[in-house]
Amino acid sequence: MRDAVARSAPFGLVELSNSGVVIDANEIFARWFVPIVPAVVGERLSDLFGITEAELAAALQLTTGGTGLVPSTTIVRPPGVGSRPLILASNRLENGNISVAIVDASRPQAEPQRAEAAQAEKARAETVPAATDAGSRRESENLQLLLAASVRFANSTSASELAEILADAARHTFRADWSSVHLAEGEDFSFVGGHNPLVERWPLEAPPTGARTMQLGQVITITDPADAEQYLSGVGIAGVMEDSGVHSILVAPITEHGTPIGTVACYFAGRRTFDDQAEPLIRSLAQHAGQVFARLRLEEKLRRSAMLDEITGLPNRRLFEQQFRGTARSAAIVFLDLDGFKKVNDELGHATGDMLLSRVAHRLRGVFRQTDSVARYGGDEFVATIETSTEDGAVMVAERARAAIAESFPELPAQYRITASIGVAVDATPSGGAPVERLIRIADRAMYTAKAAGGNRVECEYLR
Repeated sequence: MRDAVARSAPFGLVELSNSGVVIDANEIFARWFVPIVPAVVGERLSDLFGITEAELAAALQLTTGGTGLVPSTTIVRPPGVGSRPLILASNRLENGNISVAIVDASRPQAEPQRAEAAQAEKARAETVPAATDAGSRRESENLQLLLAASVRFANSTSASELAEILADAARHTFRADWSSVHLAEGEDFSFVGGHNPLVERWPLEAPPTGARTMQLGQVITITDPADAEQYLSGVGIAGVMEDSGVHSILVAPITEHGTPIGTVACYFAGRRTFDDQAEPLIRSLAQHAGQVFARLRLEEKLRRSAMLDEITGLPNRRLFEQQFRGTARSAAIVFLDLDGFKKVNDELGHATGDMLLSRVAHRLRGVFRQTDSVARYGGDEFVATIETSTEDGAVMVAERARAAIAESFPELPAQYRITASIGVAVDATPSGGAPVERLIRIADRAMYTAKAAGGNRVECEYLR
């Protein structure tokens, strides 16, 4: 499919039109039918399944609009895939089409190589039929939980939303009392979703909760507080668990192609033992979520890149306006236009002009505080918001910006002098909180007043 996460999903995934025609499908789904049909795209899903359109519509209706933490699923056995049991989950996309996730829930058994092995297998099956059936049901339930969780992961639009969904899915899947998700971002490792009952008593000298699991890169199962000492010794972790009301923990690293992203953990108030399905199940949840976390981070990086000015590295006009559109705040606006920039650009070339803009941006970063926001507004114009409690404070900051720009630029010949005309708009209304858009217009007008007066000066207008 077009989306990388959809293409790599560990289950069949198709996009249907309202009439049931396959518009797109991932490789896993397509392999079920090739070479029976040359291509699945353009075919009706009901025809591929060998069922009527009414039967398909009924199955899809059962798999949409679920309640609780997990979307609804259903199992169908279509003749078109050898009557194998398929688990379906579906949802309506923003474009009006239908996305259907499909897991093959069949359990193909290897043929015994010898008559003795076949007889032994038969005897074993006859001896423990109930246990075998229970195991099959448990595996089918796990597949449904994994499928439903993966559908919800794929629909996430932010890392924080995905973290909450993953925490909810893990808590529901393992019937935990609490669950949490922690993510790494550069040097930081922080809690982002669910609830971590250990955090209030966590030792200051210990690494952040979950960091040890990410470092080890393996699923950790703790059935008793004393077991935790083998993973994190010397900080009293067993006592922390007991004081927090936590007896057992199941925690897995979240990775994408071997790159650590974070951890997902389940906490249990009572003693819990974990069967042989627990570890692969939580690992699968973490891996599926890891793919989506990686996609969301890439999308966010691309969005940020598109909204940062490539010359100065400052936010561009689009990002600045997006941040403050419609907001009302007690702030002043500084609007700055360079004097002499056009001459540099025309006579020394655009490369020198770009270099100059970069140097100006560097100086402005040194003037404005972390609580302020400065951006390149376009051409040789810069704009900034200033959080200040006094009217004079805004003018003082603007004066520092003017002085910083007025200093010589060693990269330019001496005859090219660069200064700045600066307009300041201060919200002096009794209630404060004027919209930023209105203050920008006032600051822009004040800037033209400064330029008309010869430049290299600050003019201030008050909104009263």
